[in-house]
Amino acid sequence: MEKEAAELLVRTAALEAVKIFEKSQKKNNRAKVFQNAKKLMENYNRICQSVQEGVSELSDVDNGEDLEELSAEDIYINSIIKSKLRSIVMIAHIDKCLGLLEEEMIRKEWPERYDAFKHFYLDEMTYEQMAEEYGYAERTARRWIADCTAILSVYLFGSDAIVLE
Repeated sequence: MEKEAAELLVRTAALEAVKIFEKSQKKNNRAKVFQNAKKLMENYNRICQSVQEGVSELSDVDNGEDLEELSAEDIYINSIIKSKLRSIVMIAHIDKCLGLLEEEMIRKEWPERYDAFKHFYLDEMTYEQMAEEYGYAERTARRWIADCTAILSVYLFGSDAIVLE
């Protein structure tokens, strides 16, 4: 009988440990999506600048059929061109998602939250500068920007941004 009780105890402990681990993984995934959205927005202007000022032309993209005949330099150049194409697609996606975020904030009658978000990421204003210019506290701006980033992460990554309990 003691053996059965011990097995039940071990089984219960293992199930509880799995539940705790899964909850931790969900929390980590949610944080990762938020951090990815934040990282995209922090680098948005750089990505745009890279696309605008890059020297590669998308018309030069190789379709991959003659890959064996390409030199190492050609492969490297094609990699740069393909990276530029991915950047253009990402910029278009971010722009569309920013439009959706702005519409949502206007619909909720919180346009100042989107403005703070835009000023921080796109205009590269600091919290201190926003507080001086617009009169809301730095802490408020931080909270609004975090809220908007969380919403934007859903627009950017879809269901991957939502962790179902």
